[in-house]
Amino acid sequence: MLVVALLLMSMGCWIGAGLLGLTVHDDRAPLGLGLLGSLLAFSGALAVLLGAPSAALAFRFWGAPAFLEVDALSAAFLLPLHLVAGLALIYGKAYWPLDAAKGSGRWVRIGFGLLVASMNLVFIARQGVLFLVAWEAMAMSAMLLMATEHERPEVMRGTWVYLACTHVGTMLLTAMVILMAQRLGGYGWYECGPFPQPFLDGLILVLAVLGFGFKAGLVPLHFWLPAAHAGSPSHVSAILSAVMLKAGVYGVLRVSGLLPPVPYLGGVVLALGAVTALHGVACALAQRDCKRLLAYSSVENIGIIFMGVGLGWTGRAMGNPWIAALGFGGAILHVWNHAAFKSLLFFGAGSVLHATGTRDMERMGGLAARMPLTAMAIFPGVLAVSALPPFNGFVSEWLLYRGFFAASQGGGAWTEGLALTALAITGGLAGVAFAKFFGFVFLGAARSPEAGLAHDPAPAMWGPMVVLAGLCLALSLGSALLLPLLDRVVALLSPGPGPLLAQGLARELWLFAEMAALLLGLGAGALCWVRRSAPAPEPRPGTWDCGYARPTARMQYSASSFADGWGEFTPGLKSRIRRIRTLFPRGIGFHSGFQDPVGDGFVAPRTGRLALRLMRYRGLQQGQLPLYLLYILVTLVGVFLWVIIRPRLLG
Repeated sequence: MLVVALLLMSMGCWIGAGLLGLTVHDDRAPLGLGLLGSLLAFSGALAVLLGAPSAALAFRFWGAPAFLEVDALSAAFLLPLHLVAGLALIYGKAYWPLDAAKGSGRWVRIGFGLLVASMNLVFIARQGVLFLVAWEAMAMSAMLLMATEHERPEVMRGTWVYLACTHVGTMLLTAMVILMAQRLGGYGWYECGPFPQPFLDGLILVLAVLGFGFKAGLVPLHFWLPAAHAGSPSHVSAILSAVMLKAGVYGVLRVSGLLPPVPYLGGVVLALGAVTALHGVACALAQRDCKRLLAYSSVENIGIIFMGVGLGWTGRAMGNPWIAALGFGGAILHVWNHAAFKSLLFFGAGSVLHATGTRDMERMGGLAARMPLTAMAIFPGVLAVSALPPFNGFVSEWLLYRGFFAASQGGGAWTEGLALTALAITGGLAGVAFAKFFGFVFLGAARSPEAGLAHDPAPAMWGPMVVLAGLCLALSLGSALLLPLLDRVVALLSPGPGPLLAQGLARELWLFAEMAALLLGLGAGALCWVRRSAPAPEPRPGTWDCGYARPTARMQYSASSFADGWGEFTPGLKSRIRRIRTLFPRGIGFHSGFQDPVGDGFVAPRTGRLALRLMRYRGLQQGQLPLYLLYILVTLVGVFLWVIIRPRLLG
């Protein structure tokens, strides 16, 4: 009961922080209240993961029994929520001040407070209608934040696309809740046993994957995500990517944990996750907008998480608790790891945008010399998102590799081999994409006057980045300490004989941590020795410059030319070169652009044509109340006649 009280107090603190942002003229009160709310919720969730019993509160909602509960699965998602929310609140104090232009600073604070409070409720609600109310509150507060710079047409378009997609997802989830009420005998979410109609369980899980997949960004339901995340303030993008997308993962895990395993569905989700990961990283390669690159990288990592979910479902259906533990444990660990390194990367992108005024990597370059703190803080995030040791992204993907190998050796389906190959290719392409990101943003020469004048941000902005960079390393070196926490989450999703992960992986993860710490120590020592023993630099003569006495920044590789070499792996990348056709050409040109194959190539043209066809019915909307009442009356009479006549026709 105490933990639930802490969560409710946390929600009150965050709502209060948002309301204070509308009224006060100083940021200290909203900041302190929001940080207090995160501290209360973080401590309660951590206590549950460390072994405290689950806490519940029963009440009635709209006349139906309902209850709130904080168990290990809820706590696993509450931890990254309040870690990222607290750091984003500090970051946003300097990045998007209270007195920002056109009053947007105040609306960002109330939207941010409502978003955190509603996600709190999403993770602890255990009744279908209450969950839908919390889900819709989360969706609307996120929309308010996405529309912060609504005067920009691309921001409004991205917000409207998000609004349409989130409501389609909510419609699917409403159907899921209705079917679950039929299945469970009420709207309360309790674990249930086998059912005489297993088809209903499969239908519920399919609706869950589709409805929650819209929020998570599963391919082909992801097309709203890049524009919405790129157009939001960077600290908002961080919490949207690090936490809100994971609400879709939480929903799938929560619903599947209430139902018996469904054969073959795990393989389908596994294949869907593999396609999502490959598509996300391939599209990330094509981007020249640094925040859109990070957004497509989030699609990639959501695919990796769903590969773990599919592996866990496969292990449950096979009756193999070890495979299920590796799948679910790898998915939850990647939820934590992704929250750390992706919020770090969005904070870094926000610092770069704050200093240069652009998200275009073609206009950056050389920022490591001008923003050394930002470059050093963001570099661990680049290594982590590329799944390179000794940082945390490697560890969670290692758990999934272990699970895929175990499933393949245990007579698993072909999907495990597909997922293993997809994960390996995804890791390689992610390394290429983030070599492009870090190289063209921070290395080389400045490509624009703005980049040449950039500087590191205020401590309120680089401080959270340093904390997250340290966390990326700590989650890797201390990953063995996380295994008992993961086992408590896995026990809810797939009960097994004891703490399997702690028993099976602790030794090798400690060995990995020792080797990583040794290599880090040797590297740091070698760097210090080289810097101390290096002789004073001597002037060197200039090298042969091929006749170019004064090379310019335009002679460097560009982000577009780098991506063009990977065009075969990148769907939607279009490039056009004006060829040299004379001996003395006046000039040549190169142009590249990107269209998302699903959103821009498939959905947008068809919805445009549908909108044109529906325009012929615009005359029905006359703005006259009596006419609208007549429409309602005709509809009711038609339904009444159908109810009377239909039984006679069938009889």
